[in-house]
Amino acid sequence: MKILVIAENEATITTIKKHLAPIGFDFIFYSNPVKAIDNISEITPEMVIFSAEDYPRHWKPFLVVLRAYFPHTESVFILLKTALFSQEDAEKAAHLKVNGLVDEDVEEYALVDSLKGVFSRHLIPKESRRNRRYFVLDSDKISFIFNHPDTMELITGKVVEISMKGITVSLPEEITSDLTRGSTIQYCSIKIEDKILTTDCTVFRSDLYTTLLFKDMDEDNAEFIESYFEKKAVEQPVANQ
Repeated sequence: MKILVIAENEATITTIKKHLAPIGFDFIFYSNPVKAIDNISEITPEMVIFSAEDYPRHWKPFLVVLRAYFPHTESVFILLKTALFSQEDAEKAAHLKVNGLVDEDVEEYALVDSLKGVFSRHLIPKESRRNRRYFVLDSDKISFIFNHPDTMELITGKVVEISMKGITVSLPEEITSDLTRGSTIQYCSIKIEDKILTTDCTVFRSDLYTTLLFKDMDEDNAEFIESYFEKKAVEQPVANQ
């Protein structure tokens, strides 16, 4: 999925590159909104993340051009805003059918969680049922535990996303360096709310984030994962307005 980011704030760009780009979306970054407008038909973004703080005079004409090419169902438009974003601009955003407003002047992980919520609501449902992925927010009661295959040390990781096929977690660097692609980790445990799912996993990748593929996840547990995250996607607000 292709996401166009139009922003100048280095902290925002770094946050997106660090936490969201490695997960699998194709991000394209522009610091010049005029050039982005010129290339919009070639970029064909499924989502645009536009900083209203960096370019307060450009987001409205950009959105008009975007909608001339793609309806709001085909290309989601998200505005990053700060406390300086006026009520008048918020009303204009609603009139122009901006898909959502996300606070940019917040802590790093708050911004990441807000964008994950947008992705889960607008982008992830477009994937097929088999390949559908769900971003995990800090507020979700989810944990992942396994024994290191060599040392048998108990390891816990922060869950980043989960799908019907596998799970992506953030692990300490000293752990990921020992995990080789294709190796098997037995008896991994995923706790979602009060339910514990147990499965063997195969290491798919291990770098900034570690992705593990389920080897023997039974159908009931897979359906539980899907139903839980579909419920969470409905609960997540589209935007902070």
